[in-house]
Amino acid sequence: MKLWFPYFLAIVFLHALGLALLFMANNASFYAAASMAYMLGAKHAFDADHIACIDNTIRKLTQQGKNAYGVGFYFSMGHSSVVILMTIISAFAIAWAKEHTPMLEEIGGVVGTLVSGLFLLIIGLLNAIILIDLLKIFK
Repeated sequence: MKLWFPYFLAIVFLHALGLALLFMANNASFYAAASMAYMLGAKHAFDADHIACIDNTIRKLTQQGKNAYGVGFYFSMGHSSVVILMTIISAFAIAWAKEHTPMLEEIGGVVGTLVSGLFLLIIGLLNAIILIDLLKIFK
């Protein structure tokens, strides 16, 4: 059996799993969003930094006489798991923010006012220093 075949089976399985989960949602807007995400992800896979990272790793492993099969697969699995993790974290953060918005609005109002006032005071002091220096020059 070819060394790449298990990776091929894993990719086919992950595509089938993704399609099954998508169709279980039974929502037309999910279909559009998932199609767009898949296409943008496929385009993103060919970014120069990804290609260079995989290429350098394969070259190093080959030079050391080690097996380089699956480097791209494991790179993509790691990359996509980070993307999925960040998506989950973002979803929870949005849910938390919606729940705590009134508190955040109150804190943000006070902090925003303090920061704006402090900024205006600093700008005013700097302008006063510049004015004093200009008056000294013209006397």
